[in-house]
Formats: sequence, structure tokens, C-alpha cells
Amino acid sequence: MITAVAAKTELSEATVEQVMDGVFGTITECLKRNEKVTIAGFGRFEMRTRKAKEFTNPKTKTSTHLESTSAPGFKASSRMKQKLNEK
Repeated sequence: MITAVAAKTELSEATVEQVMDGVFGTITECLKRNEKVTIAGFGRFEMRTRKAKEFTNPKTKTSTHLESTSAPGFKASSRMKQKLNEK
């Protein structure tokens, strides 16, 4: 991805890598603070909570309780979905 962006922008790969590290690092920091991150025309990143549940291992038949967890989620914008469906 770094090579492709560098070719499109005529920036060095080192510069593109530094910028991308900064952008993705900032998105990660925002998600850690439970903030939503919206990139216009691209989509929205947010933390999603998964409910606690009981799980049974099919091999051992042992039941285990899985605690609720949070995981990052992404929802594509309608503009991005439209671009992906273009032929």
C-alpha cells in the first residue's frame, strides 16, 4: 500500500510510511479512548462491545463462560460502497 500511495502522490515511500503510521496510530489512540473516527467518503471506525456468552467446546463438551469484550469495527460510507460496486 505504501508503494502504491507513493507512486500516486509522488512522495517518497519513507514519507508515506511516516504519514500512514501517524494516521493509523492516531486512529488507534482514538479507539482506545472509545471515540468514533469518521473519515469523510471512506467510513467510520468505532469500538463494538461483544456480549458475554456461554461456550461449549464440541470436542471436550466442557462449558466455558466468555466475558464481554470490545473489538474495533468499521462501517463503510455510502460513497465508498458505491465506488466498490462500480464496474
